[in-house]
Amino acid sequence: MCRIAGVWWWKNSPPLPALEAMLHHMAALQQHGGPDGQGVWLHPALPLGLAHRRLAILDLSPAGAQPMQRGSLILSYNGEIYNFLELRTQLQKLGYSFSTSSDTEVLLWGWAAWRETLLEKARGMWAFALWDGEALWLVRDRFGVKPLFYSHNTEKILLASEIPALLPFSSANPSPSALYEYLGYGYIASPRTFYEEIRQVPPGHYLRVQAGKAELVRYWYPEKIFFTGTTHPPTLEEAEVLLTESFQRRLVSDVPVGIFLSGGVDSSLVALLLRKHAKVELPTFTLGFEEPAYDEVPWAEKVAHHLKLPHFKLYIAADELLPLAEKLPILYGQPFGDASALAVYVLSQFARQKVKVVLSADGGDELFGGYVRHHQSYSFLRTVSMLLRSLSLSPDKLSGILPPFLFHNAAGKLLKLYYFQGKHYGELVQYVPEGILEQVLEKNGENALPPLYEKHADWREPAMRQWLDLMLYLPDDVLQKVDRATMAHALEAREPFLDPEVLALGGRLPNPERKGKGFLRRILYRYLPASLWKRPKQGFSPPLYRWLQGALRPKLHISI
Repeated sequence: MCRIAGVWWWKNSPPLPALEAMLHHMAALQQHGGPDGQGVWLHPALPLGLAHRRLAILDLSPAGAQPMQRGSLILSYNGEIYNFLELRTQLQKLGYSFSTSSDTEVLLWGWAAWRETLLEKARGMWAFALWDGEALWLVRDRFGVKPLFYSHNTEKILLASEIPALLPFSSANPSPSALYEYLGYGYIASPRTFYEEIRQVPPGHYLRVQAGKAELVRYWYPEKIFFTGTTHPPTLEEAEVLLTESFQRRLVSDVPVGIFLSGGVDSSLVALLLRKHAKVELPTFTLGFEEPAYDEVPWAEKVAHHLKLPHFKLYIAADELLPLAEKLPILYGQPFGDASALAVYVLSQFARQKVKVVLSADGGDELFGGYVRHHQSYSFLRTVSMLLRSLSLSPDKLSGILPPFLFHNAAGKLLKLYYFQGKHYGELVQYVPEGILEQVLEKNGENALPPLYEKHADWREPAMRQWLDLMLYLPDDVLQKVDRATMAHALEAREPFLDPEVLALGGRLPNPERKGKGFLRRILYRYLPASLWKRPKQGFSPPLYRWLQGALRPKLHISI
């Protein structure tokens, strides 16, 4: 796990010393994500170079440093290949020899042997830049766990793990369409960013750059796995074996590993199966709040105690929020509206005191139907919407009827339904209804929403709603949040649910098994008393509404 950067300047290039200084600067801007070393490689004849900030997880020796070269291949890599030992064995049978115990060298020789078909064989998370002597490859993993940004114009291409490393050398003109999307959803979907010149390599894609031209290629099609049908639904025994295998793969490490434990279905299942089958006693970490409705510590404590796992808890108060709010915009490099980023940031800082790798159970909701919107029937949504409209319950009236606490937890969903007209799934998951956005921004009806919402009119099927969240909300909100918050403290986050085999498992479930992660719950029922973990779904977010109405109000209130 690391941070990467690179540049290829094919027109009006600066002198090599300036290019080298530029690479060092881009790497230094990402030092927080790779405090264990910095390396720069420069092409001997071209204005091309790669940079690397190292977070040593596998092969802690200097031999594992990057950029790494094998033959004509040069690699700067951020991620982990969990099945690298199996791939290494296959490569050794083909005649390749290894001088390190790192997955980086396996990735290099794997590319030499199999080229881009290596991506079909590898199981893990990755964002890497690879020079093969003719082309520069920018490759991002299937689910988008690891970020990869770039800036491409007629003169050059720049790449980095984080936007702030690109901003000093790129045009930072905001994109009006991206602003529209951010206000609607709280994030900006790839390949766009908040800036017109800076883009993201989408999940499951690679960008091949040669002779100044860039070609974006999609190499993974999760819909071919997720919509395979339910002719042969999995048994609980089969699912338990498959999940355990995926979870255990995420334990490969030469440094301590822990778990983010909320006490909910997903993280409890990860802790349970690893404790039962891998016989490991991983430390668990939970962030708590004094407000009972938001506090997950009691639930996490019960699960950890039952499994005999070490448990560490930390409580955060409202007055600790302001310093964090000032740091996050710089860290993300663009507007990001998920309030739980604050909580993950604090929890990561806390966990880093004891471990260098943490398992974060994201993706369970998208793969197994965990969000209420996944299993709400379309007819129900339409009925509630028509009822609210018939009663002329405007947002102002609705907020006046409901008490503040209930309004914060329930009325947001009702307001979405109030404006919901059923054109596309995007309307249901918007923070701010599209009509209001057009009025505020005077967009005159311009539609700047992610095109994937418009493309799929068949979103009324529960599986399609899950897939849309898997393709948009998960990589561009959840995984961006976790990556930036953890790497800000040099903590590697791994996602045990985000594996092709687990995706295929979720795709084989019939609709009744998708509701509320019912299938995962049935596995938990086998080993954990329901009283330890069974509760209404609770998002991991600080009680901002209460804080803004209370302790933070005097500090943030602006008089006009």
